[in-house]
Amino acid sequence: MPFGPVYVWISLVAATLLSWFLKGGAVSAQIGAIAVILIAAFKINLVVSHFMELKWQPPPFRIIISTWLTVVSTIIIGGYLAV
Repeated sequence: MPFGPVYVWISLVAATLLSWFLKGGAVSAQIGAIAVILIAAFKINLVVSHFMELKWQPPPFRIIISTWLTVVSTIIIGGYLAV
């Protein structure tokens, strides 16, 4: 499908705009910060899957990257909440 990368790019732009909206004071600072971290993890997943061709790799590679992303995001959110 030739429009696949375009749809991914539009999703990335929409996620960026949502992050700016949340950071701008639309919600409480703590909820906004956690949402921005989760949106960043979503964006990383899109870039790795679609632009770095991970979606065509064997499942173990995808599982390792997804697990790593989940662990790192959880650690960052946990560290933020612990402060």
